[in-house]
Amino acid sequence: MTRPLAPRPRPRRRGRSSAQTTNLPDLASRVLALPDSPRDELGAEWRRLWGSEVPRHASREFLVRAVAYGLQAEVYGGLDAQTLRLLKKAGQPNGKPSQAHQSRLGKGSKLFREWHGEVHEVLVLEKGFAWRGKTYSSLSAIARIITGTNWNGWAFFGLKRRTKEAPTDG
Repeated sequence: MTRPLAPRPRPRRRGRSSAQTTNLPDLASRVLALPDSPRDELGAEWRRLWGSEVPRHASREFLVRAVAYGLQAEVYGGLDAQTLRLLKKAGQPNGKPSQAHQSRLGKGSKLFREWHGEVHEVLVLEKGFAWRGKTYSSLSAIARIITGTNWNGWAFFGLKRRTKEAPTDG
């Protein structure tokens, strides 16, 4: 399921209509009131603007800013098509759209890791990983339980790709 990048505002136009001009004081007062609004009101406004549930770990400050942007996008119009294309390309290697991450692990693969003299075996499932009779959504969760500290699960199990090949003796 894909999430919309921005609220569904009216298409962007040059200049303001008289209706937009009369909404400006109301918009300003609504945006200025957001920091004092209860979280439930921010959540309701988020759902109205973005058409989705509020992200589980969204901070209050994030909600205030996102709702303020959404309200302004309704009045002024959202980002133009060219800016949206640039944002999609931003952060992609060589400016190309990213491919969906494909797991290098096939279903049924087994991963082994020795930690403090104990060998840990993890089974790769279609969705998730099995370790000691329980299913986990990520290798990092398993690595955290084993070590007691935060680890990148792929690194812990020796699966991270190296950026440069180690020199070989020749």
